[in-house]
Amino acid sequence: MSTAQELVALRSFLAVYRTGGVARAAEQLGLSQPAVSHHLRAVEGFTGRPLFARAGRGIAPTEAGHALAAEIAPHLDGLDLIVDGRRTDAVDAGPVFLGSPASQFDRHIASALGPLVDRGVSLRHRIGLSDDLVAGLLDDRLDIAVVTKIEGTPRARLHLRHWFDEEFVLIGRPDQEPFRVEELPRRRFVGYSEEMPMLRRYFRTCWGLPAPPAAVTIPDMTSILTYVTDSTLLSVVPVHYARPALAAGRLAVLHRPTAPVLNPIYLATRRNRQNRPHLKAVFDALLASATQ
Repeated sequence: MSTAQELVALRSFLAVYRTGGVARAAEQLGLSQPAVSHHLRAVEGFTGRPLFARAGRGIAPTEAGHALAAEIAPHLDGLDLIVDGRRTDAVDAGPVFLGSPASQFDRHIASALGPLVDRGVSLRHRIGLSDDLVAGLLDDRLDIAVVTKIEGTPRARLHLRHWFDEEFVLIGRPDQEPFRVEELPRRRFVGYSEEMPMLRRYFRTCWGLPAPPAAVTIPDMTSILTYVTDSTLLSVVPVHYARPALAAGRLAVLHRPTAPVLNPIYLATRRNRQNRPHLKAVFDALLASATQ
């Protein structure tokens, strides 16, 4: 096997190591699964050690696999940076795997990034919660993620850029009385998850209280708005998503805090990858579109 072939095989090994599977690595690399499997066998052949072992329905790195990944990753990543920086057509070195929370930013992201397709960028948009998206960045299943919270985020390993601040509002049907915290025991809420992250921030900021328990949870903003419209449930949601229903009179803001309750939104990628031309093109397009 030539040195060039060994480098290709090592790149496949590293992709499998980082993504946790042959199929995901093949998709990321634009190769067939048999080709990636062949590369793994080749690397195991010239290293003389098994690099992965079966683990449930997937595979897990062996001790030798961990050691090899730690040894080669800085060098292969460094070569990628050099090559990407010198390519005149580097903006088309996709696809870019992009992750964001469900429903909240889809239309805005599509509007901002649609024009990049004409410049050769390919996009693979995935949906998830912030913790899952950060994990996807760290194991190379994602290139860029929209992160709605950074508490506990390993900032030393990520490049983070502030995108914009979304404003949270407490909403209900227009025929309901304005919300007063004294009435909390008789009010019921619908939230995005059991942790009630938006209500948690709102109640902590406005009253120094924990979030109320959820009557309903559903990780879909459209459904949350429907629950509120068709019941006596209340919710805290980003105003940019509720604005059409508020303007149409289907929903109303039931509490006015003394200062807006803001939640900073970040764009994130693995540190030292933010200047790769195809990733930078996506970053720059999103940053330029920052709006509520």
